[in-house]
Amino acid sequence: MKSPIFIMLAAALALATSGASGAAKLYKWVDEKGQVHYAESIPPEYNNNGNTEMDKRGRVLKKNDAVAPPDPTKLSDQEVARKRADMKRLAEQRRRDHALINTYTTEAEIDIARDRNLQLPIQAIKGIEPRLKASWARLEALKKQAEPYAKDGKPVPDGLKEDIALQEKEVALFEAELRAKQTEATHIREKYDADKARFRELSSVAEARQ
Repeated sequence: MKSPIFIMLAAALALATSGASGAAKLYKWVDEKGQVHYAESIPPEYNNNGNTEMDKRGRVLKKNDAVAPPDPTKLSDQEVARKRADMKRLAEQRRRDHALINTYTTEAEIDIARDRNLQLPIQAIKGIEPRLKASWARLEALKKQAEPYAKDGKPVPDGLKEDIALQEKEVALFEAELRAKQTEATHIREKYDADKARFRELSSVAEARQ
């Protein structure tokens, strides 16, 4: 008496060789109950199981090993990198918190430190602003000198054009310096505002624990 496996294989091979549209391959796999299957394709739920590819004559073409399910306890490279970055940020925050608590005793002391560090950029801003205003005035005066030539349709003298170009560069330079100092002052204010807010949080936690 022929075994059920032999009958299933014979039937599958007969199906593979019958008709012009017969499949060129057969797949053999085992389900969770240990039953052997032969078919032209593998059900999706068994894709990761080990299987054997055969031609329509039953000859083995390729054996595919089972794909091990992902280990839920093993982190991906991205997750490991993210956890390392989180730990680094946490360590940096702890370091800054420690320095903050050991540097200041009141919020007023933070304001004093802020104002002290703002002195240099504010002084620089006060020095640049009048120079920029004067530079703009010189540029406007030069442009007024060039207006009659434009009205009469005459070319502006080369010397005057060069003076205007140089004055425009001076204005641009002063404006860039002013923006840089204003940005510096803004960053200082933001830093000390953040420090004061964090100091307030840490102080509240310390008081709650007492």
